[in-house]
Amino acid sequence: MLTVWVTRPVRSVADLGAAINVAAYGPKSAAERPVARNLDALADVLREISPRYSKVVVADWGLTGALASNMLNVFEDAGVQLVR
Repeated sequence: MLTVWVTRPVRSVADLGAAINVAAYGPKSAAERPVARNLDALADVLREISPRYSKVVVADWGLTGALASNMLNVFEDAGVQLVR
C-alpha cells in the first residue's frame, strides 16, 4: 500500500481534498476532479483511494477542535491512517 504525502498547508477540508487529488491522481487529472469541500465528500475520496493508499501524511496541519476530530473519524471509518 502507498502513502499520500501532503506538504502544502492544510487549513480546511478543501485544502486536504485538493492535496489528496494531486497526490493520488497527478496534477493533470486532479484539475479535472471535484475537490472535496466537506467531510462527506472527503469520505468518498478516501473510500475511492483506499484500495491503493493506506496512509495520508500531512506535514503542515493547521486544523483544530471539532473539525480536526471529525476529520480523524472520517479517516478511521474509511480505513485510511492520518498522520499529522
